[in-house]
Amino acid sequence: MSKLQIKTAEVFEPLLQPSRYKGAHGGRGSGKSHFFAEMVVDDHLRIDGCRTVCIREVQKSLKESAKRLIEDKIKSLCVGHKFQIQTDQILTPGDGVILFQGMQDHTAETIKSLEGFDRAWVEEAQTLSERSLAMLRPTIRKEGSEIWASWNPRRKSDAIDDFLRKKKPAGSIVVEANWSDNPWFPQVLEDERKLDLDLYPDRYDHIWGGDYAKAF
Repeated sequence: MSKLQIKTAEVFEPLLQPSRYKGAHGGRGSGKSHFFAEMVVDDHLRIDGCRTVCIREVQKSLKESAKRLIEDKIKSLCVGHKFQIQTDQILTPGDGVILFQGMQDHTAETIKSLEGFDRAWVEEAQTLSERSLAMLRPTIRKEGSEIWASWNPRRKSDAIDDFLRKKKPAGSIVVEANWSDNPWFPQVLEDERKLDLDLYPDRYDHIWGGDYAKAF
């Protein structure tokens, strides 16, 4: 049983409750990815044998995945002795595992390998295709399983926006988080934010405010 004390920004507190679908959308610097990475670590300490897959639509290498961020969280939370970090996966207590995969590499047959997984975290979910979302949802079918998504909105018509914001399944938990919701917003990003506000006001609301992208 995990006894981690993880500081959580108020905006993400609703996501601490169990839910089949959890989503966080917004602009740069909100801490969305950091929050979900900490959730992954915490769940694997609380649940023996927990299995999580971290997904992107396209993942050409592990450098494009959340693996490094999760490794950093394991280190900063001082729980490295509980995990075995391998080249392409992370082994967790009770024969659990954290995998990193690209949905574009999957077919209707290969996706079946994820049927017994407890968690699926979709990063950069604005790029997730309708095909990928349609394959993923019924695949993550274990009792109590959850599908998470974090993204910076791009278009209302994107599959994840249509599903979690327009249709929003009953019982799903979706929050909007931006830089102003992050109590640990670093000075280097504050400088970048002000620079974008000054030099690129036409795209500022999309980059930092989580608004849909405008056509340029």
